[in-house]
Amino acid sequence: MINFKRYFHSHFKANIKPLICILIAVLVLTFLIGINEQPDAYYDYQTGISTSYYKSTLYVPVIFLSILAYVLPVMEFSFFKKRINLDCAYSLPISRRCMGAVHYLTGIIILFISFTSSYILNFILLLTRGSGWFNFSPMIAHYFLCIILGFAMYSTMVFVFNEGNTMGDGIWFMLLYSFVLVVITSALEQITNLNIFIDTFAGIPWGTISIITESYQNLVELKSNRPFGYFDEPRYIFWFVFWIAAGIASCIGFFLTFGKRRMELTEEISDSYFGFRTLIPIYAISGMLTFQDTDVIIFCVIIQLLALLGYTIYRRGFHYKKSDIAFLLIALVCIFI
Repeated sequence: MINFKRYFHSHFKANIKPLICILIAVLVLTFLIGINEQPDAYYDYQTGISTSYYKSTLYVPVIFLSILAYVLPVMEFSFFKKRINLDCAYSLPISRRCMGAVHYLTGIIILFISFTSSYILNFILLLTRGSGWFNFSPMIAHYFLCIILGFAMYSTMVFVFNEGNTMGDGIWFMLLYSFVLVVITSALEQITNLNIFIDTFAGIPWGTISIITESYQNLVELKSNRPFGYFDEPRYIFWFVFWIAAGIASCIGFFLTFGKRRMELTEEISDSYFGFRTLIPIYAISGMLTFQDTDVIIFCVIIQLLALLGYTIYRRGFHYKKSDIAFLLIALVCIFI
């Protein structure tokens, strides 16, 4: 525990300058966007009367929360994606799991400090507009819901990034996992009747938090004529619970697996089952199911070519394995079928 505290103190101190830079950028952008985007007007074409009002711009801190949930895992764990760094890191008198915990905690602290600072500044800007425009009490619930979903998003990205043996592969995994549920739900819409539980946008990591924010903006703005209760729809409750469960599972998975991968695999091909070997078939099969009712065969051909490109990136060249070729041939047969 003493070594953990020392390493945490040293690592967090080394991240003070990045934290300050992030805070300055977040606060400046929050102020500029708030000043310019909060005042708005509605023009009635029938009466010719323009009515001024103010928007709550709760989406501004949420945007920064979503962006940093992707940036911070790369900042915190790219150090472990170079073999030359691991000789030094793993020789320190601290376990690999504790080392991973320090980097995880540092990232999430920076994430929540930046988000909270932006949220408070946006709240102050709203106060200057006058209390007659806003109902501030729903912002409390919105803030904590964002904290929960921010944890889920950050934990998910930390886990998938660390499944890559290189920084480039880790970034690819983050991008591909951001939309994998979109292609899966699109395919399910074609072959099932589960539309009540399917919302394509909510399948994106930042989709659920965006929909929640839209709902709470309508609750905060007294002049809003678009009432919308997020938790009134079963499909949105489904995705809210899903992302919390995914965040908890990712957090547990990260702490159970971090540092257990052999050091000599670093910078080698990422052969994790959570990586390309699973994602490429999922994207290809889901894409073909999505376009199965179209008469344009070119869509399936493009999907086949993208799968081939994916395997080329995966193998870092044209060094395909038998399993890769077998899947591509099966997909080609499916196109003719």
